[in-house]
Formats: sequence, structure tokens, C-alpha cells
Amino acid sequence: MVTYELTVILRNKETESLIEKTKEILTKHGTQVISDNSLGIKKLAYQIDGETQGYYLFMNVQIPPESVKKIISEFRLNSDILRYLFVKINKAATA
Repeated sequence: MVTYELTVILRNKETESLIEKTKEILTKHGTQVISDNSLGIKKLAYQIDGETQGYYLFMNVQIPPESVKKIISEFRLNSDILRYLFVKINKAATA
């Protein structure tokens, strides 16, 4: 399992159901959510698919490396997910 910071920007409509759908996609592929911070509705820097605001969801997750591509392909198929970003967290080296 590899630890990632995951940021997802959702459409600003029916946010509770969209959050649940996003988490279902993650759990379907063996993801373990470590922490979940919803930043709420924020104004976007530029329009994305006609949206000027988006719901920001920030999570620390542990994902099997082979599942990341599968999750990304499902995120691409979901039109309610405007943007997403996976950032791999490297463990600090110990002396």
C-alpha cells in the first residue's frame, strides 16, 4: 500500500451524493482512507465545464499501486468530478 494525498473537485450540486459516489469508487479498488478533510465550496480560478465554483475534497489515502490507474479511469468517466490530483507521499528517511 502506498500513501497518497488525493484532492478531488466535484460539481457544486448534490454534494453529499457525489462525495459518497467518490468514496465508493475508492473503496471498490481497495483504498483505505486515513483522513478526510472537506474544504467545502470554493471559487475556481477559471471555469471548468461551465462551473465557477466547486466542492473541494482532500483526503489522505492508502492505495495499492496497481489500483491507481483503475481509479483514474473511473474518475475520468464521471462527469461530476471536475478535477483530481494524486500526490505520492514518500516516507522520510531515518538516520
